[in-house]
This record gives sequence, C-alpha cells and structure tokens, in this order.
Amino acid sequence: MVRIDPWVYVFGALLVMLLPLNWLAAALAAAFFHEICHLAAIFLLGGRILQVRIGIGGAAIETELPGRGKELLCSLAGPAGSFLLVLLCHLLPKLAICAGIQGLFNLLPVYPLDGGRALRCGLALLWPEKAEKIGARMEIVVLGGLSLIIVAGVIRYSLGIAPLLAGVLLICKAILRKRPCKQSQIGVQ
Repeated sequence: MVRIDPWVYVFGALLVMLLPLNWLAAALAAAFFHEICHLAAIFLLGGRILQVRIGIGGAAIETELPGRGKELLCSLAGPAGSFLLVLLCHLLPKLAICAGIQGLFNLLPVYPLDGGRALRCGLALLWPEKAEKIGARMEIVVLGGLSLIIVAGVIRYSLGIAPLLAGVLLICKAILRKRPCKQSQIGVQ
C-alpha cells in the first residue's frame, strides 16, 4: 500500500515553480532509484513490505524483515544504489550529482536516515544491550556538529536560509520519528 502525504503535492508544486525542470527531474529520478534499491533488497532478502509512505521529508518503507543483519543490508541498499548512479557522471551529470548528494545525506548517522538505521542495527549486532544508548549519543554529536557547520557556513559564506531549513528538517526528523531497531515492524528510509 502506497500512502502519499497531501503536503507532497503542495511542496511539489513549489519545486516545479522554483527549480529548473532538468534538475528537478534528476533529483526525482535519483530518489526513485534509491527507493527501488531498498525495495529490491527487501524482496531479495525475503522481507515483506507493509506500506510505502511518501512525504515531504522523503519516502519510508514499512517492512518486516527477519533479523537485524537483513535490516542493515536493506538500509544500505539505497545509498549503494545512489552511488551506482554516480558512475553515470559522464552520461548524466545532473543525475550523478543529485544521486551523490542524496547518497551522502542518507548515510549521515542520524536515526531516521539510512546511515542512522544501519549504525543502530550494526551496533545491535555487536552490542545488543548498549546499541540504542551508543546510537543516540552518536546522533547527538553528529547533529550538534552538523548544526555548528551549517550556522558557520551561513554566517561565513552568506548561504541564505536554505541550509538552515535543511538542518532544522533533519533535526526534526530525527527527534520525531524515533523507532528502535528491535521492533518487529521496521522502516527503511
């Protein structure tokens, strides 16, 4: 079942008005391929997809996977697919740039993102009793450091409000969508 947040349509309309269509198409194609890689990994590893949600903050796939190791692989499949698209840099440079940025962003070790999910599942495989605590502390350090870099960049290079909005979105996403790796229904970002 695919569920699309109604705000996606409003946000999409704003993007169509503000961004050049070739960059918007490249970003959407990169995001679509990223999610297809997650879906392929889930199917190949014997998982079951319960729901796909598409919202302003991205897509989330609710799934059931038998084991943390499989969740770890499925979490990393999206960024791996994004980095595969980077290999097309000579043929489709805009797609490669969008895919590379998306792959790097999703590998940030902040929980709702693929990197945060992979970090927590990897920690759960190594130290099951301390995984959530270590993951949460690492997330605070990363978000704090990223916040300082964003603020310094905005002040030093007059980058405008876009980096601040992206940072606030990431922090809100991290705070509002906490779900431990050990739950039976998991989400792959």
